[in-house]
Amino acid sequence: MSGRLAQFNAPHSDLPAGWQPQWNLAPGKQVLILRKHVGKLECTSVLWNLTPGWLKDLSRATFSARAEYLHEKPMFRHAFAQRRCLIPVDGYFLWLQQGARKQPWYLRRREGGLALAGIWERYQLDDGQFWDSCALITVPAKGLASRLSDRMPVALNSGEQAIWLAEHTAVSALQPLLMNADSRIEMTYPVSTAVSNPATQGPHCCSPAGPAQTLN
Repeated sequence: MSGRLAQFNAPHSDLPAGWQPQWNLAPGKQVLILRKHVGKLECTSVLWNLTPGWLKDLSRATFSARAEYLHEKPMFRHAFAQRRCLIPVDGYFLWLQQGARKQPWYLRRREGGLALAGIWERYQLDDGQFWDSCALITVPAKGLASRLSDRMPVALNSGEQAIWLAEHTAVSALQPLLMNADSRIEMTYPVSTAVSNPATQGPHCCSPAGPAQTLN
């Protein structure tokens, strides 16, 4: 499963103060999301590790949620119904097990980025302060991603994005939307194993270290 994202192109004209491009973004860090706020699309920075307000043991926070169980797991159920978002990325990484080692691969479109389906939550402290957090949603891997892993993030096209973010969308329609979405990945290639260290940053994280695989 993808535990790293690339988010280096500004996805919105109104960015949070202090935003910096990230080529190797790991869970537990700040990630940009897009969500509806008073009928408008808002771009904000949140913690990539879902922490519902009722969660007492923060070590149980998770960065991903399986689409198959969103409607029934207490960790995800309310956010799935009420707090959906998009995580705009330039691409994401998957690791392929090769003997005793894992090789990171970068997955992307030929041009443009991806809008990954996510859910978000708000954790309120006793003094009134709060932080927002998110998790990306995964489904069984399809297409190029299935050559590397058994799971992949859900990438939505423009029509699916509108349905996903709309407040009036019936919850019963959301799970089929996620499960039936195409992978939208058009190319993938191996990258430096240095990417396995989340401290590694810079454009070279997304540079090919071997031949690319593309859709026929």
